[in-house]
Formats: sequence, C-alpha cells, structure tokens
Amino acid sequence: MDSHCGHPDRGHITSPHAPGETVRLEFSGAPEIAAPPEVVWTRLLDHKFVASIAPGIESVEAIDDRHFKVVSGLGVGAVKVKFQLDVELSELTPPQRLRMSARGKAPGSGVEVSTTLEIEPVAPGRCRLKWNATSEVRGTVASVGARLLKGTAQKLTENFWDEFAARVGAEGAGGAGAGGRPTHC
Repeated sequence: MDSHCGHPDRGHITSPHAPGETVRLEFSGAPEIAAPPEVVWTRLLDHKFVASIAPGIESVEAIDDRHFKVVSGLGVGAVKVKFQLDVELSELTPPQRLRMSARGKAPGSGVEVSTTLEIEPVAPGRCRLKWNATSEVRGTVASVGARLLKGTAQKLTENFWDEFAARVGAEGAGGAGAGGRPTHC
C-alpha cells in the first residue's frame, strides 16, 4: 500500500512495444471511498458525472444507458489529438462490478481501452473500488509520444480515479472536510 490516500498497488504499468507500433499500458488501483457501494455504483453509471471528472472530455452523447459517443482530447508532448470514441458498459452486476470498453480513432492514431471495476464493501458506509485498465495506443501518439505517453497516461488515470473517489466520498460523507477535500483521505 502506498501513502497516497490508502491506494494499494496503484499505478502499475507495463509497456512492451516496438517503437512506432503499439504501446500497451496497464494501470490498477483500489481507492477506499467514504460511501456505500450503491452510491459508488450510481455515480459510475452517471455519464455526466464521470465526464465532469475525466480529463480532456469535450463531449459525451448517450446512445442508450450502456453506449456512448465521446470526444476526448489528449496531448502527449508536442502531439495533440482528438479521439472519437465508442464507449460501452458491459458485464454489469449491480452494485458490484462492470466492464467499460472504449475504442476510438484520431487522425493517425487509434486506441482501445478495457477497464474492469469491482466495488467491495469494507465497512458500513465505505467501500473499495478496485479498478484495472488496459490500453493499447497505436499510431502517431504511440510512436512520437511513446516516452511521454506512459507518464502522461498514468498521471491522468490516477488523477481521474483519485478525483472520482474524492467527489463520491464527499457526497457519501455528506460534504467535504477542511480545505474542500473529502474526509476519507
């Protein structure tokens, strides 16, 4: 467990790749959230809430309650791209687990992301959100920004889940503690 708000095994990354081809990234974490599983589940399914936290999101269009069209900008070093993504929620087991898959393209680049999420109660009114994300990035972003891609993606991913946990925890705890931060950290 690291010292960052009780997140065990956070930020693991692997990246076996040949330059200019595909970069594969893997991240995982398990923040504890000061909210019951049902609240966390509701927020995971709230695409507007998730989009308000996710970095680079420019728009989200709900096709139905499990499919979304997302436009997201990403900058890695000097490379800036705008991805058009198809996002799907699947394997839903309320309020315990779900899988989110995203596939998209930007000029000269492509990305596929698969994230599994598991919610487990740890105490009354508290739970742990275990997440594991695997991404494959191809094209310009992978080749030109391969060195920076790992660090950028890790920072954005961890910041997203930290902010998600903080906001949901603040709601679950009935508000934020000193300095506007949730009391669960």
